[in-house]
Amino acid sequence: MKNITLKIILSLVCCSFIITLVLSWTAVTNSKNVMRGEVKKELLYASQKYANQFSSVLQTQENVVDLISTMVSAEFVTEEYADNRPVFLALEKKLNEIIKHSMKTIPETKSLYLTFNPETSGGNDEVWYLRNENGEVFYMEADNTVDEWLTEGNEDSDYYYDAIKNGKNWSSVEYDMYLNTYSVTYASSCWDKNGELIGVMGTDIFIDDIFETVKNIQLNEGGSAFLMDENFNYLAGSQPENLFNEMKRNGVLNLLPEIADPKSNKNISHSTVHNERYITTYAGTSNGWILALIQSEDSMLLPIKYMNQMLIAMALLILTGVIAYAVYFSERSVMPIVKEYEQKDIVLLHQSRQAKLGEMVGNIAHQWKQPLNVMSISLSNLWDDFRNEKLTEKQLKDHIENMRLYIKNMSNTVDDFAEFLKPARKKQEFSLNQEIETALSLMAESIKINRISVEVESEEELTVYGYRNEFCQAVFNVLNNARDAIIESNPERPEIKIRIYIKNKNEEKDTVIDILNNGKPIADEVKPLLFQPYYTTKEEKGGTGIGLYLTRQIIEVHMNGSIDLFNTESGVCCRIVVPKEETYHE
Repeated sequence: MKNITLKIILSLVCCSFIITLVLSWTAVTNSKNVMRGEVKKELLYASQKYANQFSSVLQTQENVVDLISTMVSAEFVTEEYADNRPVFLALEKKLNEIIKHSMKTIPETKSLYLTFNPETSGGNDEVWYLRNENGEVFYMEADNTVDEWLTEGNEDSDYYYDAIKNGKNWSSVEYDMYLNTYSVTYASSCWDKNGELIGVMGTDIFIDDIFETVKNIQLNEGGSAFLMDENFNYLAGSQPENLFNEMKRNGVLNLLPEIADPKSNKNISHSTVHNERYITTYAGTSNGWILALIQSEDSMLLPIKYMNQMLIAMALLILTGVIAYAVYFSERSVMPIVKEYEQKDIVLLHQSRQAKLGEMVGNIAHQWKQPLNVMSISLSNLWDDFRNEKLTEKQLKDHIENMRLYIKNMSNTVDDFAEFLKPARKKQEFSLNQEIETALSLMAESIKINRISVEVESEEELTVYGYRNEFCQAVFNVLNNARDAIIESNPERPEIKIRIYIKNKNEEKDTVIDILNNGKPIADEVKPLLFQPYYTTKEEKGGTGIGLYLTRQIIEVHMNGSIDLFNTESGVCCRIVVPKEETYHE
């Protein structure tokens, strides 16, 4: 009898190892998928952010040129000065003051000029102002004594004729050897109310700062950033041009014409070169340039790769032991186990305990996933604020405090789950409002990134009696599902509302927490399954189906309360009801 019992215990231990390995493997795989998704989101966000930043610089100068062009079109009428040089000179002098004033009031502008149409101005005329290294604005005398002032086909005159032909024109990048800087020219043609050409208004924009920003974009190991013109030619990058060309040849940069269109679904691509996977995101600037951010998946997922290798090694060792034991067990113990069938209750008891152990491992993996994701987002935001010189001491302290809170919560998760099956845990009185705020703070970064507004309504500070950390975890699970429902539904104004009030206020019996989100309603056929273990509607996104089941256990079994999910006119409501302190003390 003792030998048979020992063999059964050994069998269950082997099974528990296998279950633990399977759950660990599942958790690692889910983490890998989550991390891959986060990398995509971060790259898309970063590429669009930098592209918008560059567009803002270029758009500012474009707006200045367009504004002055509009003023010129309103002030100049060619038929009034075509045969009257004094009238033209008076208008030119007035324009001179306008351009000079614009240069002084907009320090970002490095140059402004208007080249007049010589056929109507009566000469080779141009108003041109520059800003020197000291920020001083000065008039630049154009060499208008040359015989061929403007000649179509002449490279120096392309800005003029291209602007007339297209209405507006951005030049390609040019290097000024005298100023030792890179620049682009934006030019806009000016026409009077009669449709006669007045001239071309333009500005030279120095773009060394943009190139330097691209070179210094900080990505994770194995990441690269490149800025290209509209023809996909190299302009600047965190890597040299020869590496850019190599990536083009290998297909890491899939340069399709529609790739940088914000409305296109081709602003992200995947490629594999020499068994290494790459993610590439694209974003376009206002003048047609394209910013590409490239990240090696293998470099990002290296820790998970090592963990996979470790799990494989452990699995092989355990499998070897299980096979050896199975051979021995099948030869020596099959018949005795059949004869001792009356011990099945003991076997079922051990299986139940091992199943609970496996469930606990799954719960820990589920509870840790969101804090790890939020910490990754928070670190990225911290780095962006530092790099953009927007990081204040208060912001740094807030980030550090949030990190400590995440780590403390993760540590509490392990402690709580370790004690979860023990009935002798200590209950205490705690502030319901405070634990809801704690749950919200743990997902503050995720709520902020997804632009979800959160409103908490409470008439007073309410206290309940029970397990404080478990209640916080239950609220966290509900908020996490509410956030996911909003992200999936993508409403116009995403919002979560939390209402805390006393049911039957005159009797002061129960406290009610309503957590509402404006995501899509719950389907009727899904409602009965929501609180069942391992049922999930988010399996492709790494859902385990444990969150709501665990939440129900905490509220109903451990706090003698109730929980329900139901549809409302604007979305879904999760109602949690817990008894007041005096009705729940044991």
